[in-house]
Amino acid sequence: MFTLKIDDTGDIELKAGQLQMVSGQDEIAQSCRIILGINKGEWFLNPELGIDHSKFLGKGVSEDEMRDEIMSGLLQEPRVQTVESIDIEIDRANRSLVISFVATSKEGKVITAEGVEIGG
Repeated sequence: MFTLKIDDTGDIELKAGQLQMVSGQDEIAQSCRIILGINKGEWFLNPELGIDHSKFLGKGVSEDEMRDEIMSGLLQEPRVQTVESIDIEIDRANRSLVISFVATSKEGKVITAEGVEIGG
């Protein structure tokens, strides 16, 4: 499947005035990044899409709770079969966290993404 490529700022990526496309594992990873960026309930067409961003706020939130919420978000992408690893870097000064993950698609291909930011 081909779709428009989204850059790190959330805009459609252009190169020399041309729209850029993404496919394969990169497209699945992009879809996962988008899902993680959606606060559950904020998209009126599918209020169940996304993750509960409140699980990442406050002092009493454990890294296991964060990891569980991220995993549930990644598994919302129907082409993701399993999630092998989730790395979380917490930046308390900027009140954000950065996620990297490795997953496997239903076709057995490895999907990776680094630098997925939540909050900030």
